[in-house]
Amino acid sequence: MGDSSMRPHILTSMRDLISETPSPTREESKQRLRLRRFMQASTFSVLYLVVLVIFYTQDKVDRETLFEACAIVSTLIFGFFIVFRLGLNRRFSDPSLTVFQLLAAVFTMLFVVYHAPDSRLAFTAFFFVALMFGMLRCSGTKLALLGVVSLAAFALVIGCRYSDNHDAEMARLDMLQFVVISVTFPWFVFIGGRVKQLQRDLLEVNIKLEDIEEQARHDDLTGVYNRRALMVAMEESKQRATASGEPLSICMIDLDLFKRYNDEFDHLTGDRLLQAFAQAARDGLRSTDVFGRYGGDEFVQILPHTALAGAMLDAERLRNRISTLEIPFAPSMGPLTVSVGVAQYRPGETIVQTFARADGALYKAKQLGRNRVEC
Repeated sequence: MGDSSMRPHILTSMRDLISETPSPTREESKQRLRLRRFMQASTFSVLYLVVLVIFYTQDKVDRETLFEACAIVSTLIFGFFIVFRLGLNRRFSDPSLTVFQLLAAVFTMLFVVYHAPDSRLAFTAFFFVALMFGMLRCSGTKLALLGVVSLAAFALVIGCRYSDNHDAEMARLDMLQFVVISVTFPWFVFIGGRVKQLQRDLLEVNIKLEDIEEQARHDDLTGVYNRRALMVAMEESKQRATASGEPLSICMIDLDLFKRYNDEFDHLTGDRLLQAFAQAARDGLRSTDVFGRYGGDEFVQILPHTALAGAMLDAERLRNRISTLEIPFAPSMGPLTVSVGVAQYRPGETIVQTFARADGALYKAKQLGRNRVEC
């Protein structure tokens, strides 16, 4: 198993340690985000109604049209909210229902424009605000198509109203507004495309930065956590153990007589030995364990939810597994052995104190002849 294949396991272990309670699924998080965006769009709809009320106070919108607009907007908001709450939106290719929300907003405003022509000023402003919401989720092509559909609907409203009242002056003002929107809209789509490209570029940069940050937490030679990442993981594990009251143990592991491999062969052989040991140790980890290289030939294993007796048994299993590890590139050296020091976190002490006790137990194991586990 190489570094890239080890990364998902290590990331999962770290997330398990950080979270005291199970984290929501990715889909649940997305659904909450969609509902939050819908509520933001609903605020825009309510603001439109406030503007209509102002128009009403200036005799630009009649009472019946205002009440009908309020009823339509309220029904749409309630309907979309139920769809999101019940998860019915997940059945669509775009679970955010961006197209449906945008068209619902535009057609509602066109309904008001048809019955209250003087509200066309508000339609222009809020039409582009609605497109801005759509720009966040729609591609440039889809946004352009929605704009064309909206403009075609506006033209239909103009034609229907003129056929009803034959008011040439009103039709002339409507056409002027139609021309202004038609000329402005392509530039809006162009700018929207540029914004989407900037979003994609920013996302790529963030992914690269996260990858660089993740690489900085790993040991270049063995692919496991490095010393800095281990210290962070130990502190996070200690905080969780303190909050939950669950046990936490730490194992300090040292390869016995490692210097002999460098002296007998070369440093490249020593590097290969470290890699072989790290691989063998990782194969025996639980999903919640964290394993890393503290420095040189010293490694640390963090065991959450594990008392001292369980950590001792785990360390013994590791010791036995390593003693049977085949080292084909250094057969004359005999089996590889390790010494392990184990300590359980005591409430009230710092994690550094726990680590120091594990290190003291490791020193004791080496003093007593190596290839053993002490606590």
